Amino acid sequence: MFFLKHLFHRRPHHPPKPLTLADIATHVTTLEEAPSYPAALLNNGSLNANTHSLFQDWATSPCTLRQYTLENVVLDTASMMFFKDGQPIIDTAYLQSPDIIPSLAIREDTLIPAPPGQDVMAACFDHWHQNYYHWITHTIPTLFHLKNSHYKDGLILPPLTAWQEDTIRLLGFDPSHSTRTKPGEQYAFHTVLYTDCVRGTADFSALTSSRRAYHTLAQTCPPPAHTTTSPHLFIERGQAPNRFIHNEPELAKALTEIGFTTVKPETLNIAEQIHLFSQARIVIGSLGAGMANLAWCKPGTIICELVPQQHINPCTLALAMQMQLHYWGEPIETGVEIASHVTPAQKGFDIPKIVQRAKEMIHYASSMK
Repeated sequence: MFFLKHLFHRRPHHPPKPLTLADIATHVTTLEEAPSYPAALLNNGSLNANTHSLFQDWATSPCTLRQYTLENVVLDTASMMFFKDGQPIIDTAYLQSPDIIPSLAIREDTLIPAPPGQDVMAACFDHWHQNYYHWITHTIPTLFHLKNSHYKDGLILPPLTAWQEDTIRLLGFDPSHSTRTKPGEQYAFHTVLYTDCVRGTADFSALTSSRRAYHTLAQTCPPPAHTTTSPHLFIERGQAPNRFIHNEPELAKALTEIGFTTVKPETLNIAEQIHLFSQARIVIGSLGAGMANLAWCKPGTIICELVPQQHINPCTLALAMQMQLHYWGEPIETGVEIASHVTPAQKGFDIPKIVQRAKEMIHYASSMK
């Protein structure tokens, strides 16, 4: 009787412990150790008694940047997660909802095998690779570390735009020597090099190696055929739906009247963007992908970021600190009371206030000469 009772007793089911990169990596290399730094703000974050920058008490995150060697793994391009032995590697789930992870599985019937002759491949992008900020801050530092380690094997790449191909070539790689993945497919690989930059580990850190990556790319970029030197830039988001503010054209016109040049970065190739921002003395723009062009600014450039109240995000400040720029965070009342990185504003820009702030930036820049 005891035997039968024991045989049919249902033991509680414990799901397997989630796999991590550290668990399964056959080799781990530390690329950089970055400490925490207090926020570096323009004029210590105060232009006068009544004017203060955002992020007064913020600090960068300490970061240990690593590269992992993974053996016999599968990439799911829909989520940009890697799997080992059928289980997801949990810390490759960059900005993915935890709810979707249990539903993911290897589709063995449609799994694309490892490419012949390319036993070692390097992961280079996240699932928001179409976003300029993500490509600049995640892919370029990854390629830089691969180049510094004299890596000569293949890259795992998404469908590429022309400017993305340009950045790859400028960093010394041939985009044709790669596995071009297709959205939604799954790929098996013998060996993959996976760098922490890909999963946004350093988004809120200040890395010396990332600054060197941007300087290296800028130095190897030939000047465009037609150049316009403009020391004061306003980055216009145009019709970008996320955090749309209806009176941005009026703000652009007002800033133009005091000497700013309006820039729509998406209309320029990478060489033009690098040259334009490397010549800037003051850059004003709303939080968004276009602010990733701060990577090309020279140390000491003044940055004024217009930060909407529903998405107070210090990622641009982290990039500015990394590049040794003078950052100012201007809070923008939008009338949106919930935290959201997509919701359009209910209020327009306070144009006189921002123009006044721009004049203060011009005055401050003149005093620094």
